[in-house]
Amino acid sequence: MPQKYDVLVVGAGIAGSTLAYFLSKKGVKVLLVDMRPYARAGDKACGDAMGKHHFDELGVKYPSGEELTGTVKGIDVYSPSEGTKYRVLGDGFMIDRIKFTQRFIRGAVDAGADYWEETSATKLIVKDSIAQGAVLRKGPEKVEVHTQLVVDATGYARVLANQAPDNWPIKDPLKPEDAIVAYREVRKLDREVDEPEILRIYISKRVAPGGYWWFFPYSLKNGIVNVGLGVQHGVGYPNPKDLLYKYVLTRPEFEGSEIIEAGGAPAPTRRPVNTLVWNGLAVIGDAAYAVNPVHGGGKGSAMITSWCLANAYLEANGDTSNTALWSANKCFLEHYGIKQAALDIFRMFLQQLSDEDLEYGMSRKIIKESDLNTVSMKGDLELSVVDKAMRLLAGIGRPSLLLKLRAVAKYMNKAKELYRNYPNRPEDLMHWINEVSKLYEEYRTKVLK
Repeated sequence: MPQKYDVLVVGAGIAGSTLAYFLSKKGVKVLLVDMRPYARAGDKACGDAMGKHHFDELGVKYPSGEELTGTVKGIDVYSPSEGTKYRVLGDGFMIDRIKFTQRFIRGAVDAGADYWEETSATKLIVKDSIAQGAVLRKGPEKVEVHTQLVVDATGYARVLANQAPDNWPIKDPLKPEDAIVAYREVRKLDREVDEPEILRIYISKRVAPGGYWWFFPYSLKNGIVNVGLGVQHGVGYPNPKDLLYKYVLTRPEFEGSEIIEAGGAPAPTRRPVNTLVWNGLAVIGDAAYAVNPVHGGGKGSAMITSWCLANAYLEANGDTSNTALWSANKCFLEHYGIKQAALDIFRMFLQQLSDEDLEYGMSRKIIKESDLNTVSMKGDLELSVVDKAMRLLAGIGRPSLLLKLRAVAKYMNKAKELYRNYPNRPEDLMHWINEVSKLYEEYRTKVLK
């Protein structure tokens, strides 16, 4: 006999657990499942950093107690030679991702949700062109669950979304080159860390092609750091673990250090998914490609997808049609996705730069710390900033780089404008998707090649 729920959430990471929490505390009958045991819920290898502004925006309590491993006051970004450093100030937290995720699972269960650990989804149930549930494997048992809304929160794997019919725009396949593969270790150093509330990011195509390597201290855990390296996927770059061991862990600061934990994971680094909802199926978190294309952070934006979907579902009063849930898309784009689309343009530009170009741009402060903060927070690269740099650096060298940067700024603005004009109804989505494809293809052919 099939079991019935209002909402089935598959995946109990940050996105899935927060959605279950937001919905269940409003009386929605939710089933939350995850393939991991509860003790490892939310255990995805990552940098463990989250911006304070996400909590403020969503009204979510700051991490505390065992959830909190450090506070963040800013980020230092280093040029390939490490001779130039940008400091971008901003408050945030280093979190214990498992303890933090468990907070929301407990909150959802306390509010009435059912939670099944060590349970995976094997099949999306589609009938009459509507997603109506999923077949789950719970230990040796197969369970059929029928539901008004099926939510894929399985991350990069997109276990259910990838089973959707090909003509559903929510399927939106990810190109390999629009992702990164990262490997990181948590290590105990044999010395204290200077300025433990400052995170470090090192940009170098030689060391981390198409990505960067990072050094994130846990300021509340003396001498313990999260160190990792990410590379662009799908273009033949070496394994990030090999690069980390070759170029990073051989540095003097890691001499005598000990591994506490290690792991790797892929992550999408592109513009948002075409739509969060379609015919009774929804995607959130990494499954919605809700990751910052430049720095790869995704926890805060994952929570935004959950918050927007929860609000749309509650406002729809049980109606899970595309039209009823469409506000989830508008909400996410307003709060994050518009910026994300512009940063995708900037990401593709950065990934093709040589170390010499990066060194030139940073050492001459073509984009200053304040401009970098604006790009990161809002996805804005003002043409006036680029034009000023072109005037100041005229005759010094690399005019093609400056001209290309000016074109990048224009296309970032075009992308933002296109995403601001996201369709108001599902019937107009395919035309808009074609416009997006044309814009990004034009950018690749006219600017990047």
